Amino acid sequence: MLKHLLSGLLASTLALSSLVVSAQDVHELRLAHYLPPMHNMAANVLPGWAERLSKESDGRLKVTIYPAGQLLGVSEIFDGVRAGVADIGWSMPGATPGRFPVMSVMELPFIFQRAEHASQVVMEAYEKGYMDKEFQGVKVLYLHTHHAGIINTKEKVTDLEGLAGKRIRFPSPPVRSLLQALGADPVGVPAPQAYESLDRGVLDGVAFPFDAMQGLRLGELVNYHIDFPMYVLTFYLVMNEAKFNSLPPDLQKVILDNSGMKEAIAVGRSWDESEDNAKAFVQKQGNTIVTLSEEQQKLWREKAQPVIDAGIQQAEKAGTKGREVYEMAVSRAAELASN
Repeated sequence: MLKHLLSGLLASTLALSSLVVSAQDVHELRLAHYLPPMHNMAANVLPGWAERLSKESDGRLKVTIYPAGQLLGVSEIFDGVRAGVADIGWSMPGATPGRFPVMSVMELPFIFQRAEHASQVVMEAYEKGYMDKEFQGVKVLYLHTHHAGIINTKEKVTDLEGLAGKRIRFPSPPVRSLLQALGADPVGVPAPQAYESLDRGVLDGVAFPFDAMQGLRLGELVNYHIDFPMYVLTFYLVMNEAKFNSLPPDLQKVILDNSGMKEAIAVGRSWDESEDNAKAFVQKQGNTIVTLSEEQQKLWREKAQPVIDAGIQQAEKAGTKGREVYEMAVSRAAELASN
């Protein structure tokens, strides 16, 4: 009897000990981003990435996602991750102007069309060391872009004359300069507030990809979409260095296996797929796709050239190889688009 009792107690103790060890071995990671939950990145890409980390670590990596600025706002995420407020953060360099000069070069007009290609080129630039300085203090998991953005308006715009004076939301300094060069009145509005600003009449239109027409519901408030892709925005997924270094080597490997070039290309491809779906969505709901004449397309490109030149000069003044990066990006974008 006593033997059976002791045996049972020993088994219970070992089981409890196993549970304690197991609980201690779970590493919780807080991931902050600013997008609303219905956006493709928030609803599918980041949760899917978190699920893969959990599965491949046998549950030892647990990522808790804080969307819509619940933990950190769009302009706070980079510094918040570096300071350890969040362990991982996804955001856009354009939210903190001047801090990411090389990433800004990638956002200059008329380099890229598809996010998959742009994301590959941005990662190639990072791997060559062009962005080492601007990402000091964090562990870069991957960099990517969205599909090339367009101008979406409440009223029909078919030329520069029609665009003149229109209050258009801009997402980054290069796009602000581009809109100014085209004669529009750029207005700075964070992405999550774009719907409200359109609804209140603060904006006449927005610079966004088609993706945002569905993901941010902006297609409910703008009726016309100028199908002339002009720019991409860059994004980063970064991790607190100390947190990454504190993880056991096998868990570091799980994270690295789901990071880097392969992941960036996959995320870019996801944005392209979302873009195509959203374009079909706005057409189905009766919105109008506007095609610029060849003459207008030429004029818009000519207006953009001083913006490109100024962007390169600004990057070089910041101590980077701005022109070298720009020429590499243009060349690689053409190569990938032709394949």
